[in-house]
Amino acid sequence: MDFLDDIQKLCHDLHKCQIQNCEKLHPKCFSGVCIGFLQGMCQQQDYCGLYHFSLDELQEELEKKSINGIYPCNLCYKNCNNDQNCKYLHPPWLQYICVNCKNKKCDKKKEGLWHTNRWDEIQKKVYELYNINKLNPEKFCTEIECQCDAKKYNFHKYCIKYFQGTCPYHRCQKPHKNWEDIKDIGNFQNLQDEVIKPCIKFDQKANKFVSQPQTLQCNVFMQKNQLKLMINQIQQRPQVDIIFILDCTKSMDKWIEVSRKNITSIITEFKKKVQIDTAIRMAAVCYKDFSEGPNHIKYHNFTVRPEEIEKFISSIKPEGGDDIPEDLQGALDVAYKLNICKDPESLLQLFIITDAPCHGRKYHKLVYDSNLNAQDLEEKLQKFVELKQRFFLSFLQINEQTQIMEKVMQSVVQKNYQSAKIADKQFSDYILFSLSSTFCKSQSITNIKEYQHISQAQFIKQKQMHYAYHNRQNNKYYDQIIEQIKQTQKKCQTLLFIEYDELQLKQREKGQAVDVFKGFDQKNNVYVVIKIPRWILKKYNSQTLTDDDIDEANKIADTKYKQQLIAKQLSNHFNYCCRQQKVQFIPLYYATPYLYELEKPFKGLKLLYAESYIDINEPWKKYTNNADYRDEEINLTAFSHFTYQYTNFQMIITDLQGKINILSDPAIHTQDLMDSTNQQDDGCRKFFLNQHPECSNICKKLGLGQTIIQTKSQTFIEGYNSEVDTQVDDVFGNKINREKLFKVCNNCNALEKFDESSNNYELCEDCQEQQYEKQSMNCKCCNGTFSMSYNFEQRFGTTVQYCQECQNSQCHQTLEKKCYYCGKRICLQTIKEIIVNKQKLDICIDAFFFLRQIKCKNCHSNYNFDTLLSQEDYYGNNYNCGCNQVKK
Repeated sequence: MDFLDDIQKLCHDLHKCQIQNCEKLHPKCFSGVCIGFLQGMCQQQDYCGLYHFSLDELQEELEKKSINGIYPCNLCYKNCNNDQNCKYLHPPWLQYICVNCKNKKCDKKKEGLWHTNRWDEIQKKVYELYNINKLNPEKFCTEIECQCDAKKYNFHKYCIKYFQGTCPYHRCQKPHKNWEDIKDIGNFQNLQDEVIKPCIKFDQKANKFVSQPQTLQCNVFMQKNQLKLMINQIQQRPQVDIIFILDCTKSMDKWIEVSRKNITSIITEFKKKVQIDTAIRMAAVCYKDFSEGPNHIKYHNFTVRPEEIEKFISSIKPEGGDDIPEDLQGALDVAYKLNICKDPESLLQLFIITDAPCHGRKYHKLVYDSNLNAQDLEEKLQKFVELKQRFFLSFLQINEQTQIMEKVMQSVVQKNYQSAKIADKQFSDYILFSLSSTFCKSQSITNIKEYQHISQAQFIKQKQMHYAYHNRQNNKYYDQIIEQIKQTQKKCQTLLFIEYDELQLKQREKGQAVDVFKGFDQKNNVYVVIKIPRWILKKYNSQTLTDDDIDEANKIADTKYKQQLIAKQLSNHFNYCCRQQKVQFIPLYYATPYLYELEKPFKGLKLLYAESYIDINEPWKKYTNNADYRDEEINLTAFSHFTYQYTNFQMIITDLQGKINILSDPAIHTQDLMDSTNQQDDGCRKFFLNQHPECSNICKKLGLGQTIIQTKSQTFIEGYNSEVDTQVDDVFGNKINREKLFKVCNNCNALEKFDESSNNYELCEDCQEQQYEKQSMNCKCCNGTFSMSYNFEQRFGTTVQYCQECQNSQCHQTLEKKCYYCGKRICLQTIKEIIVNKQKLDICIDAFFFLRQIKCKNCHSNYNFDTLLSQEDYYGNNYNCGCNQVKK
């Protein structure tokens, strides 16, 4: 076999290769063989689990008869259930092969298996099951001019070499199909969507060649759980959140298909009917029963693209449901945890689509129920009722088994409940009718509050910024974090609602120099407090606000944003260091900062600084100030000392204040930031003299060195009693009630109760779960695959369109390199260069893959990239290598 002479050109992953633009060879017949061993790299067969053949042994294996292009060494005998990481092949007939016969340990008693280890007998049985017109791939030839049965029955429209296991191409000019998947002769629809095509096509109307996008997706890109990215779409309120809760057991197969096919058209029609700019988001929860294992509930969080929900539903395989009742209560729990709009004026619509009641004897009259004692359906629904004034529930009646459960649901939701018994063909009409009617009904509900100001705005927020100031000799901390801010900054559009009246807070809670307004950020789904200098408001109200005043206010907003980010990073690192040193402590968090650039100015300003609203029902607490005050019961000054040392003595954070352990409004004393609270060196001196004259045990455990100011502090402080500090408890913030602690998620910025049992101080519970649920995505620049957690990124609001390599090189922003054939910009990760007559030409990766499969029209030898093909010849597969020989 020719591949044995090109071992170095073989791809290690073969048919499991995740790189769409991989240029190596991928013959299926090598599946199960360790390519690393053949190339002299792998010496651990027990570790890799693949066959370690010598070239002679491999030659002998491949000289055996194949079965539909599969050789004995290709098959998986490990009962791995077609694990996605398994590099062996799993044809459907593998299930009939007796593994014990292969191992010569079989008693031949198990029925339904082929009790033989003879390959020719297995071949005969497979051919009986999987043949078309008594044909199998081994009878086909691959010669272009041949008129064998492959051409007679049009099988040549597929890749014959792939049928036979010998096609080397990952991206081929002919569709790759497994022989066992071919059902009907002549079913050749949409085959062009499964092949590599030239990067150009001829436009008859324009009478010229134009760029042609590729529709080919290799097998790895056809995974059913692959989800496309959410489009950042912000529209005018009111906002509508729609959740489809769908029973996905076997009996629901038809309804799952109906749901999948109709959601996009339903939402499109609904937008037309309401005739108002509405932000419509959709989510889906697909559930089965407990018997299907711990992952019996799957979900897709909110998106503005209905086609994503359709694809998600398509990925769910209907199965299970043996005892009839299903885990609807669990599905409602999952739905409640989705990123539902926090605006109380928004509309929340649930659709429950099931043919089975939930668990619990009070919800049905069925004989068998694996959880008869369940009685919490009302409690689950009541949470939604209390969450939204505009909460609506629509139930699709499929059969009479759910009637008792329906009455219970109606008793909870009352006037906002509706149901109907419909046929599958009425699905679209009913969903559309239900949406339209609930929308109209919601319009009659009186708003809880009115907003003074509604404006489109661009917001700026940050992804998590880990402490990275390790090279302290040559760099300043401030320079380093400013660079981090630039690299992790996210900008996007939102709709900002600002309440009519100033937020009524105590003076110490809002600060001495600012007034505070509460707002709602629609895109980030968060309440914020907007802080405006009081002198600006006075000038605005007296109509004396100048451009210079606005410039000054903009600088203050920018400075406040940076101060809060610095405090946020250092508090997170303080928590980390305390955990590493096993120090008992109270974790500290700072509220999340935002910068908004408004389309319509508010109080004369377009640039506003805001923080996430600290929605905790506790009084505001001042732990320290800028001068000599510190709370004697709750001493948090070790944190300030920590910030001084971990910025290499360049800044110190004081004025610690907030609710419980969630802080805000830091004062930072430094030479690098200009702010009215910044007292620079004097602020640092006051802190160590008056608030922290002697280190506590926490400082010592964290390795915080005593400053010169502290060593002299007792001389300067009249009446200072050194015994006070030495008696400080070993627990940092020990007087704070630990049951009232909260934390701020570093990904989605959600505020949630702090769980003492959790080892994760940085992420909320939902983000912890979602960060490990990875999906394969296509890079919009290089078209390669990369892995990411869709739901995790979505909670932050990230739209990741490019792989990390393209992001790092910014190649998607360059216009310098264009393909010779299609004229499109070429990704720098995939650009190919050919040299023809000493002339260098750039071509795209699609052109490269297509060219390397073009053959000479005379001798059928491969194109060797030494002749420049015209657009016409390239598109028409017309190549002459210069020979006059016609291959026989």
